[in-house]
Amino acid sequence: MKITSGSIRRYPMIFSFMVIIALFGVYSYRELPRESSPDVKIPFVSVIAPYPGTSPADMENLVTRKIERELKGLPDLKEMTSTSIYGMANIVLEFTPDVDMSDALQKVRDRIEVAKPELPVKTREDLLIMEISSEDLWPVMQVHLSGDYGLFALKKVGEDLQEIIEQIPGVLEADLVGGIENEVQIDVDPERLVFYKLGLWDVQDAIGLQNITIPGGKLALGQYDYQVRVPGEVERVEEFLDFVINPGIEPPVYLRDVATVSFGVKDRETIARINGRDAVSLLVKKRSGENIIAIADEVRATIDRMLPTLPAGTEIVIVGDQSEDIRSMVNELENNIISGLLLVVIVLLAFLGLRNALFVGVAIPFSMLMSFMVLRFAGITLNMVVLFSLILALGMLVDNAIVIVENIYRHRGQGKSAAEAARIGADQVSNAVIASTLTTLCAFGPLVFWPGIMGEFMKYLPMS
Repeated sequence: MKITSGSIRRYPMIFSFMVIIALFGVYSYRELPRESSPDVKIPFVSVIAPYPGTSPADMENLVTRKIERELKGLPDLKEMTSTSIYGMANIVLEFTPDVDMSDALQKVRDRIEVAKPELPVKTREDLLIMEISSEDLWPVMQVHLSGDYGLFALKKVGEDLQEIIEQIPGVLEADLVGGIENEVQIDVDPERLVFYKLGLWDVQDAIGLQNITIPGGKLALGQYDYQVRVPGEVERVEEFLDFVINPGIEPPVYLRDVATVSFGVKDRETIARINGRDAVSLLVKKRSGENIIAIADEVRATIDRMLPTLPAGTEIVIVGDQSEDIRSMVNELENNIISGLLLVVIVLLAFLGLRNALFVGVAIPFSMLMSFMVLRFAGITLNMVVLFSLILALGMLVDNAIVIVENIYRHRGQGKSAAEAARIGADQVSNAVIASTLTTLCAFGPLVFWPGIMGEFMKYLPMS
């Protein structure tokens, strides 16, 4: 073959390429993002429509069905599932795997805008549309904080740590779970509301309109411009009692006439425990395509720096660290490559001699380094599917290398020169090696066309 003959004639250039491949291969291997599984696009969009205080049956009639009526018939929509619970409706849309999620998300938003006029006002204001991705579903690690100074103070510590962790490059967000927080509780007497011919919406509107800071624009005085604002937010709980519920009507009705106000504890929506103790948990999620090992190391380093500044008695426990599994998989890959290299060299040394064993042995790490370069340029992360495919390719590489080197060794034994033996020996078995490789590719190639989310997951096997 012309490639073989050209490589033999220009061997200094081949050695230069080998050095370049070694340098860039090592660099690519160090910079490749590590993940436990491929970053598979999940074609799901979730529509969350809250309506506080509404029963599941009313949620279905007032919210869910109206949204479903507008969303059905969306292009590329595969399945729509809705759930109506107390105070909230959740509609999950599954699209075909080949859909452009940005386009699908925009079409969902457009349909929701059409449905909004038929929805309750509270639902319109708080309605949430979000794309579901694998990075949003599973955190890469969980940071648990516990201490003996109370859940309220513990949550404050967790919020401070949350803000710092979210500033780490590659971290998408760190969800805070557990802890307690205070809130102003206004208990309305329904009989008094009926007596004054008022409703809960009147109380809510009065609080919202009178507990607000209003920007007043700009005031020009000489050479200076001053920003004006009208502060209206209360500083003491007792000030709520002086809010007027029915402005412009005599006699005025104050909030104290229909309700009591207290400063209490907000109902706990999430609870976190570690080793039987109440705790606050941070669920750290990474951005798509980022190096999970680098993120985990930086999170641990940040915690070590912050720990001396936290209140005495604070204990931090990290669980569910996916980077440990990634490190284990990467170490297994390195061990398999080294073990395969040593075993191949030993077998060839016993049957074909030292020189032939070295030729085949050198091909193994160089092929792996070339693979890392291709993976980095293609934007593919190093995950368990890619590692499995590399191990399969390693066995195929060794088989082909043995065939070629043994044939060259046979011609060399017949008295041919080194260059001639290499050229003839490689040419004679080139078609057989190519055919053998193609049969393996044909066996795994159809995985690229596997439909669905599982197909998106498994296509990395033949691609790698």
